[in-house]
Amino acid sequence: MPNATAPAPLPVSDTWSALMWPGAQVRRWCAQANGTAYRVMVWCPEGEPPPDGFPAVYVLDANALFGTFVEAVRRSSRRTDATGIGPTAVIGIAHDSADLFANAQRQRDYTVGPPAHGAAPTAEQMGGAMDFLSFIADELILQLRRELPLSAARQTLFGHSLAGQFVLQALASRPQVFAHWAAISPSVWWDEAGLRAKLAALAAARCGQPGSAPRLFLAVGEWEEAVPPWQRQQPGYAQLVARRAQRRMVGSVRDLAALLTAHWGAERVRFHVFADEDHASILMVAVQRVLRFMWGDAG
Repeated sequence: MPNATAPAPLPVSDTWSALMWPGAQVRRWCAQANGTAYRVMVWCPEGEPPPDGFPAVYVLDANALFGTFVEAVRRSSRRTDATGIGPTAVIGIAHDSADLFANAQRQRDYTVGPPAHGAAPTAEQMGGAMDFLSFIADELILQLRRELPLSAARQTLFGHSLAGQFVLQALASRPQVFAHWAAISPSVWWDEAGLRAKLAALAAARCGQPGSAPRLFLAVGEWEEAVPPWQRQQPGYAQLVARRAQRRMVGSVRDLAALLTAHWGAERVRFHVFADEDHASILMVAVQRVLRFMWGDAG
């Protein structure tokens, strides 16, 4: 006999709707520092913020990485006891483009000097890093803290590849802006001599003051100075081998880590070579580790 109280079947829709992360917002933002428009994406955790506001991670190249960070926080912060990661606001900064990575704008905004190898771009094509940093530090952060419950003391800047090189340039120039800095596979080769000199000066200036030093997460993939097995049958293998040997990604990042660790201590500088990862594949692995690092993991 049929159950008279059985619920009616749910209606079925034959149309598709847009899907987004609950609570995520985006705004087109014109930076006063350089007159450039950016997409700023914001996501804050649900629930009551801590008294000093949510910790926040500022993510560069956000067209590609904002959703990755939001999902990582949503999943991991459900079990802080198991993951070491608590509720964290995600602030994405993207170039005003439909591209995941806007290469021309990245080259302009993430660099200070010319690359060490190859033809130098024109003055208009590079060297905008300090203006971009001024936009972040003097405009964006201040305005967002007026609008959102964000902690002034628990901020992290995350960048990968050329954006990772920018993270290091920003650290060398204005180390007080962020408490935590994450440079994943940073393109140290772009202006290695200039960057190394700035970081050495910063390390020396803060020598003897380890408690005031920033916390820095540096990481690189095992295969970034060689060619991983899954790329060896692709065209251009010989050129890729030569380029990677010249750029010396693993060795250069390792050297920087050693320099800063000698001054600031291993508890403030974390260097990790991710096994069996390459320049692109490292990203998904590094996101979780950076979030745990900013939450104070010492392991």
